[in-house]
Amino acid sequence: MNKNEKHPPWLSSYEKNNYGELFYSLIRVYQPEKVVELGTKAGYSAYHIARGLKANGKGKLDCYDLWENYKFSSVSQSVAQGNLKEFKDIVSLTLQDAIGVEKRYKTVDILHIDLSNEGEILDKIIPHWIDRVRQFIIVEGGSPLRDKVPWMIKFKKAPITKWLKDFSRRRGDIEYFTIIPFPSVTIIQKKHG
Repeated sequence: MNKNEKHPPWLSSYEKNNYGELFYSLIRVYQPEKVVELGTKAGYSAYHIARGLKANGKGKLDCYDLWENYKFSSVSQSVAQGNLKEFKDIVSLTLQDAIGVEKRYKTVDILHIDLSNEGEILDKIIPHWIDRVRQFIIVEGGSPLRDKVPWMIKFKKAPITKWLKDFSRRRGDIEYFTIIPFPSVTIIQKKHG
């Protein structure tokens, strides 16, 4: 994306460290057909995923969020629709809780999870998806700094770092790595070989 281009206020912690380019690059390299995003808000990551899909000339992105029905900080679904309008042939936006979305899919190539991520919510989602995802899962968070954001401390939420270690031990067939700059991004995939 050209630095001089105007873009909407994304309201995304990803924006500061330019994670959009990471999303775009992953889509370009892995060439997925089906991407699912749980937690879209204003559409920052969806925009960059869709950019990659468009450049690839193939693929669809299905986004799920509670938008205005989310009890904490969010935006209305119309904000995401406006921000993603140039990709309306690639992106679908569905107002739905993330829990249970996996029942709509036999398989997907890439799953992106950007909810109010913490260990307990990831444990309600990832075990249901891990065997349906062909390439990898992208999780917002995973660094020690992200585990110390004020709301995680205030509400005594389960650290993502601990959850990742525990899940990796429980499963044995997954591997993960975390890209540290805030808010951090963790890539989880099944071991190959």
